[in-house]
Amino acid sequence: MRPSRILWMVAIFAVGWSAWWGWGAWQAKHGLESWLEARREAGWQAEWDALEIRGFPTRIDRTLTGVTLANTEAGWVWTAPFVQILGLNYQKDHVILVWPDAMEIQTPYQRVAIRGDALRGSVTFLPGPARELAEATLVFEGLELVSDAGWTSSSDEMRLASRPTEARPGRRDIGLEILGLKPRSALIERLSGAGLVPAEVETLRADLSVGFDRPWDRLALETTRPQPREIEIREIAVKWGELELRVAGDLELDAAGVVSGEVMVKSTNWRDMLELVRRSGVVPDSLIDPVLSGLELLSGLAGRSDTLDIPLSFSNGRTRLGPVPLGPAPVIRIP
Repeated sequence: MRPSRILWMVAIFAVGWSAWWGWGAWQAKHGLESWLEARREAGWQAEWDALEIRGFPTRIDRTLTGVTLANTEAGWVWTAPFVQILGLNYQKDHVILVWPDAMEIQTPYQRVAIRGDALRGSVTFLPGPARELAEATLVFEGLELVSDAGWTSSSDEMRLASRPTEARPGRRDIGLEILGLKPRSALIERLSGAGLVPAEVETLRADLSVGFDRPWDRLALETTRPQPREIEIREIAVKWGELELRVAGDLELDAAGVVSGEVMVKSTNWRDMLELVRRSGVVPDSLIDPVLSGLELLSGLAGRSDTLDIPLSFSNGRTRLGPVPLGPAPVIRIP
């Protein structure tokens, strides 16, 4: 083949690739701007300083700077100096999300400042205009939350992952792992200062399968969030110094988010946990003593006085730990 013909073929390929990349870049920019404008028409506040598209020749990376996004009807506002949506131009259903090391979320109840060393996520979507979520993995390193309601929390690393539950349509597997969790509140500070608990929760893990009332797609952001209706707790495990706690069971939620069902709570250091509650002063001794007697009886029936296996049940809007009534059943709703 003549060199001139090869050069022509290379030139034609380069021009065609450039045109294809340019078309994809225009679509990406136009699509994001159109979505933001649609939010304004829906009554949201949607402000941004600039939208840049980079990544030629193989990537389409969107960087939105000076972002304020607010759903005024729901009462939340998100502000950030930038957010990036990164992806390959031939894999439009897979993006990498990059958040800044400082941003803020305001809700009807509080304002939370979010800081982190590395806040990233990998998200894939099912094909189609609905942009239904397929799989997602979020990794937050050096995360710190500071609320104007008076609490703070930080962690060395947090990983959150979600994917469809195999052979169970409408349900999603959700996994959470938090390492080096450092919750801060007046009560925690008092307990930690008295040497009752360490300042750091070593690990917190959760393995769940959750059934929602509708899919997680673009409408989940544009309107209201899907709400959980069934929760299979395969395991929730917490290790906090000498305290270890494991929870497993099945729950159902009604339209208002009120929980019903039963989970088993297992603790190998339950007496230490109860003594922690006693010394914190949150619960008076007049209530602690009968609870202690009841739990000693239940642990004895289980065959091991050092291990507690006890049902935590939710029924008719009430919560019971074994035979002990604790109060109203929890309400779980995603805001």
